[in-house]
Amino acid sequence: MNKFALGTAAVLAGLSLTACSPNEEPAEETVASESAAAPELSFENAVVRAAEEGKEMTAIFGELVNDGEEDVAITGFSSNADADSNEIHETVDGQMREMTEPLVVPAGETVTLEPGGAHFMLMGLHTPIQAGETVELTLQLEDDQELDLGEIEARTMGAGDENYGDLEGGEMDHGDMDHGEMEHES
Repeated sequence: MNKFALGTAAVLAGLSLTACSPNEEPAEETVASESAAAPELSFENAVVRAAEEGKEMTAIFGELVNDGEEDVAITGFSSNADADSNEIHETVDGQMREMTEPLVVPAGETVTLEPGGAHFMLMGLHTPIQAGETVELTLQLEDDQELDLGEIEARTMGAGDENYGDLEGGEMDHGDMDHGEMEHES
């Protein structure tokens, strides 16, 4: 056998042994990475309503813009605010309540989070959020992904057109709230 044929045989044998050896499965990782691609969702004109000392809750507003080709379902969010809970709320017939279904941002559309409509709430605040401070926000999505939206600045805003009513079955002390044009149940 000539030297070239012997060298080629050795290289082929080495390659076949390498192909048989246990290894990571990069093809599957690539597929998993592609299927878990981050959605094309942005939060524009985002603002946290500043919460003075003694305020137990505040809201986050803005426009969720989905530039992707698939709907994005938001099941919750987390923040660095010192709050007992983070909730997605909606306002129905002037009454604010926690949403029971995910907040869906359809593909190619915008969902506006606003007073009197859907919005994010920071409940049970332990520390005030002053105008000019920022709150870090991360969305939790239906497919177990998280989407970091970065820092959102707080600013002083008047109260919206929502009724906080009887939250969680217990009466809420909201005497310090700026009620604006809120309707109250009798």
